[in-house]
Amino acid sequence: MRTGRLGDTILSAVGSGDVSLPVSASRGVLARDVEHALHEAVAFGISLLDVAPDRDSEKLAGEVVRAERARDRVVIATRVPVLPALELRAGAPRRDVLHERLPPLYLQEHVETALRATRLDALPLVQLPLNPGWLASRAWPELVGTCARLIREGKVLAWGALLDEPGDDDAPALIAEPWLAAMSVEFHLCDRRAAPLFAAANQRNLAILARHPLAGGALAGSFGPGVRLPPRDARNALDPAALERIAVAVASLGALVKHEPPAARSCEAAREAGERARRDRPEQIVCDSVAELALRFAIDRAGIALPRLHRPGHVLAAVAAAAAPPLPDELAARAEQIFDAPR
Repeated sequence: MRTGRLGDTILSAVGSGDVSLPVSASRGVLARDVEHALHEAVAFGISLLDVAPDRDSEKLAGEVVRAERARDRVVIATRVPVLPALELRAGAPRRDVLHERLPPLYLQEHVETALRATRLDALPLVQLPLNPGWLASRAWPELVGTCARLIREGKVLAWGALLDEPGDDDAPALIAEPWLAAMSVEFHLCDRRAAPLFAAANQRNLAILARHPLAGGALAGSFGPGVRLPPRDARNALDPAALERIAVAVASLGALVKHEPPAARSCEAAREAGERARRDRPEQIVCDSVAELALRFAIDRAGIALPRLHRPGHVLAAVAAAAAPPLPDELAARAEQIFDAPR
């Protein structure tokens, strides 16, 4: 596989993203399947497990790493969720909320709870959902000092920033913070707002972690009108118009890969889009599936992609994508144009 870096640690170019037993259960995936997929991922050389902030998921990741005797080569990346902000009265002035959302005592307690859940000597990477606007907060120096102290105490090895709004004008200033070792952003063919940050992150050797490289499953190739999902799956909130837009885009991508995705036949609009795209089909096809194309695109741009690998069948395809060479420039440009075109 291709590789990326977290400081001096070499990581595989694909990791297991959002290891979350509750989310997997809502999508009809059993806990034992998630466990099997994690064992398979570590056995195949995947060296980054991005774990949701719930104790059962953290405990599972720790158990897998210990069972595979991989503590010296696998990074468990945990997260600290922010606390909800207090409600403002109507007309009240805006206030500094950092001390409410990430108070030092809460941060320390969360780190120590994650240490107990994973049974690790130190957390390799802890990710904080940071708002670039907090750089000007009076509580910012205290947060930075708390993070430095937890490193000195040997409880955390590195800190990362979870950026939900990579297009924020202050985002470059945040990733320039010297105490951060990683930047985690949502990045995929449909949403490339984070791309302008990558050059600055690479210049200071900041690890770039691309969350949701398959756009929550939309780029896996099976989403479209009529798709059936488990009742508790949050993606049921997608309306028919959104499903049709996804199917049309995926059908257009289908002309760039060897195997037509199921979504390309899910509605009349998708079938028409696929037929138009096939009229200009490239002579050389280098990807088997839309999912492979999307995953390789994210790896090429960001360095480390974090697809959700909660089924054993997903692991080998992700490893193969990480082992493949960069996409040809012309192919990547055509894939981008599909999502840049007005719809």
